[in-house]
Amino acid sequence: MPFGGSLTVNKNFFVKIFILNTYNSVSNKKYKNIIYIINEFSRGYMNRGKNNKQSKKKNTKKREVDLFPALKNTVDGDRYGYINKDGEVIIPFKFTRAYDFNEFGLAIIKENNKFGIIDIKGNYNVNPQFDNINPYKEGRAIYTEKSKMGVFDQKGNKLRDVVYDYIGNYNDGYAVVAKMNGKSYKYGYIDLELNEITEVKYMHANDFNDGFGLIKIKDREFALIDTQGNISNTYNFEYVGSYGEDLMVFSILLGGPYGYINRDGEIVISPIYCDAKEFNDGVAVVSRSNSNINCTHGVIDKLGRQIYGEIYSDIKHLGEGKIALGLPIGDNSIFPRSIYAIGDSLGTLLTKFIYLNIGMYINGLSYGSDDKKTFFLDRYGRIVKNLPMVDGSGELRAKGGIIHANIDYSPYYLDKNNKFIYQPNKEFPLDKKYSLIIDKYKPNINYLIYIPQVKGIHDENIEKEVNSKLRKISFYIPAKEEVIDNEPNIIEDQVLSYNYYGNFQILFYKDNSLIIDLLGYYYSLGAVNGTPIRKTCAIDLLTGRFYKLKDLFKSDTNWRAILNKIISGFIENDPSYEYVFPGSFKGISESQDFYIDKDNLYIYYPPYKIGPYSAGVITFKIPFTQIEDYLNSQGDFYKKFNG
Repeated sequence: MPFGGSLTVNKNFFVKIFILNTYNSVSNKKYKNIIYIINEFSRGYMNRGKNNKQSKKKNTKKREVDLFPALKNTVDGDRYGYINKDGEVIIPFKFTRAYDFNEFGLAIIKENNKFGIIDIKGNYNVNPQFDNINPYKEGRAIYTEKSKMGVFDQKGNKLRDVVYDYIGNYNDGYAVVAKMNGKSYKYGYIDLELNEITEVKYMHANDFNDGFGLIKIKDREFALIDTQGNISNTYNFEYVGSYGEDLMVFSILLGGPYGYINRDGEIVISPIYCDAKEFNDGVAVVSRSNSNINCTHGVIDKLGRQIYGEIYSDIKHLGEGKIALGLPIGDNSIFPRSIYAIGDSLGTLLTKFIYLNIGMYINGLSYGSDDKKTFFLDRYGRIVKNLPMVDGSGELRAKGGIIHANIDYSPYYLDKNNKFIYQPNKEFPLDKKYSLIIDKYKPNINYLIYIPQVKGIHDENIEKEVNSKLRKISFYIPAKEEVIDNEPNIIEDQVLSYNYYGNFQILFYKDNSLIIDLLGYYYSLGAVNGTPIRKTCAIDLLTGRFYKLKDLFKSDTNWRAILNKIISGFIENDPSYEYVFPGSFKGISESQDFYIDKDNLYIYYPPYKIGPYSAGVITFKIPFTQIEDYLNSQGDFYKKFNG
């Protein structure tokens, strides 16, 4: 099902930005921006890399592959297949994840919770048996199998039987590898043929750039490794960062301040910054703010000269000599959102502060969005008028002569005249009688929910009642866990202090009986983590009844006591539940979250309820055989879902 969200502005924002754009003035306050973006669908495209001379010798003939991953919504969840430029389905929708074909005619897919590789006919080049396969880069794909990692070549062949505890993606023809040594990892490098160019013995290693990789030999001793595995230079500082464009971030003291040294270890820019990033296109993002809140950033060149002053809430490299410069908007003074302008690496602002999001430049083309639309941007930051402009927030990319859109996290394809080539279905059948409609609710750019609505219930009033309740349960308001009576009072141009994204998945459907998960992700600006939200509904579509946990049990039994005893036993005796907060489990509540399958009852708790965030949703699986004396096996609930 589609899933997503984005950014927003308020009524006063337009006045603020007009003043900034007219007078080029900003406040002296310090700001920091936190942005949450989901774009996994395009991961394969973004991770394409170049092949060096070594890989070219081994490569097979490259080909243009005009097949594109496409989404179909089904009763079994998201399913991906491949379409051609005309929107015709060439490879059926049977994968739970699918990535772009590479230039050698291979694509990584996921099926039955395992990853594999297919060819352009949909045949398995590598059977789906791996825990993960990273998208191809530099003609190599990194796989994970049983906690070990290895490498596929451009033909989908395993390169030797050498495996590591960790392999990073290739960069400049080399990859960082690591092996567990006691309680710590040791690092080194491999080439495209899995030859070790160094021993795997270093405390840390960074990606190769410009022919060198930076390693940490021991505390206060760093060095550069060349492509032959020879140590080129050593540096005795508390910290040295990745090598690139002949410069490295360094600090003399633990925790900074930071400056820059060159390959010879000479201090080029004095350590005066509380934060300093790597150089890219001849410039680097720096900050002298000594606080993690309300932090401002600027841009310097390789001589330490200020290209853009330290007044910006957020700065992002866009590639191809372009930079996104953000200024704060909204009334949240601690963690404000940003509105962006595009500048170049010479210090020239190319646009006004008008964009809420800007993508990376590829071949002179990027994308941007405001509070209403998403569109293409040229190398000067201008909207490209002869390419599609679409409603909603997300990303646009030209791919193989067509346009890939991922808007509000619903992926689809357009031609250059803004006509749909393919878009996911908004309705899908449960069976011959019922179907589910995906209803999009987006009152503003911060708040987005995809709500399930049932179609085909014989009684119109029951259908309205079921769908109304599904809508109410789908809504989420901070600090309120109860179902609200009406839609959230969210104003279109309001700047919220949080983002909320909602979606759903079907857990079970059979003969008028539906179990559906209403899922969400709540992120409060400034928080370390967001909070996953989950509400499960078990529905009889004939009567419109939403079952509660008590409906599963005989009314004359003390079923709560037996469940409390079983769960307490899990917490006390099962090591997998050692993270549960002592004394936090207070017993089964009247509105207890749960779901069932054919053989088991599942009781679950959201993060923070009885355990830490890192534990996720804590779930207790209780077999029906363990509680069969208490089950109302002749009741509607049990019979409908287990008969």
